[in-house]
Amino acid sequence: MENVRVKDIIKKRVIKVKPSATIKDVAKVMCESGSTYVLLSDEKIEGIITEGDLKRAIAQGIDMSSKASSIVSENIIKVEKDRGVEEAGIEFFKNRIKHLPVEDNGKIIGVLSISDLTFFLSKSPLYFLKEFSKAKSIDEIKESYRRFQGYILEILPKEFGKEGVDSQYTENIISLINDEILMSVTRICIKNLGEPPCKFSFFVMGSEGRMEQLLRTDQDNAMIFEKKEERNYFLKLGKSIHSSLLKIGFSDCPEGYTVGNNMYVTTLEDWLARMEHWAFSLEAKDLLNLSVFGDMRHVYGEEELFDKLRERLFSLCRNERVFVNLLEVSLEFSIPSKPKKMDLKNQGLLPLIAPIRILSLKFDVRSTNTLGRIEELRAKGNINNELASNLTVAYNFLKTLHFLTQIENIKKKEKDANRLNLKDIPKIKAKFLEDSLKTISEFQGPMREKLKWLTSGFV
Repeated sequence: MENVRVKDIIKKRVIKVKPSATIKDVAKVMCESGSTYVLLSDEKIEGIITEGDLKRAIAQGIDMSSKASSIVSENIIKVEKDRGVEEAGIEFFKNRIKHLPVEDNGKIIGVLSISDLTFFLSKSPLYFLKEFSKAKSIDEIKESYRRFQGYILEILPKEFGKEGVDSQYTENIISLINDEILMSVTRICIKNLGEPPCKFSFFVMGSEGRMEQLLRTDQDNAMIFEKKEERNYFLKLGKSIHSSLLKIGFSDCPEGYTVGNNMYVTTLEDWLARMEHWAFSLEAKDLLNLSVFGDMRHVYGEEELFDKLRERLFSLCRNERVFVNLLEVSLEFSIPSKPKKMDLKNQGLLPLIAPIRILSLKFDVRSTNTLGRIEELRAKGNINNELASNLTVAYNFLKTLHFLTQIENIKKKEKDANRLNLKDIPKIKAKFLEDSLKTISEFQGPMREKLKWLTSGFV
């Protein structure tokens, strides 16, 4: 917490009205902006009016057409942007106030509210959900996303992995927040372009599709639309969403799985034909494409279009030839033997995530989350209870270790955030890592020996 400054959590916007404004004008501005304050300002800040001031004015029967200056608080307590958040908390308590204007070289750059601070100190990422859902511009989302990333880098690592902290719950909350960002971006882009001329579905894949995101990752998304003749509109919408997400801070996908790529914005008819081609191709790239779509999850638009595509994916993966080919591709992610250094994503997590995804497609498991898939496979009798329990423990340990390693590498400005040097971790963690990798290797072993026996169930 000592590294978190006021500038890291404030909303960088200043809600102002002219001194000539009436009390009614102030109430209207607060309502439209969703703000709990306004600053009275002409060439300089003359005071602050809060929701509390409005309530008192109403209770005292003051005419709403009166000048706002009649209820303004002129003695403004301020705080410098580089002060620590705990110091800001002291200012709130000491002065019995709920709003604290933030200065940068004498200029007010935002206002910190007691509720902002309370939510932040509560260590709950849900604080950001409301912000993103109410955003009216890409710039506003970008500013909120900057502070959200500050939370993830500074606050979450101190809580993640502690006893009693549910890592899956945290992943789900952060994915919900990312979904809210995607929905808000799509709404804003549609507002700029005009209403869609036909039904469409915007969906995600990868870690966002599995609801397993913690740090920001690549964009992995695509779009289905109904009418071929409306293609130009949806290509524009896709590029607008893609460029907006880049501006906000989402990384591009090096493999091109984004709505900024014309190939991934097409009609349901074309998607079905393409998926069919991928399924029966012997090309590794095509099989990988089909596997990536195994994590697809609808986010915005008409879910019925998405469901038709997803149902076709499940039906294709029930085909023995398709299943075996996909499983072979998934097992290319293998566990290293006695490593001194390792890529925790590609050599730790994906050797579990990838084959579990293919088993789920084969055995009609509808969860997209890895832990949810393991549980459903166990319930269906495709994985025995002991193995399911061991894989769950291994996943949770690797996910926590991966996240904390990424944070450490980012702070050190390492090129590869996924890389772990085993000598840098305590012996007890190294032993847990060894046991987790052994569990996953034992899970993969029988599949490597005889792929087709899995069609009768993994018992």
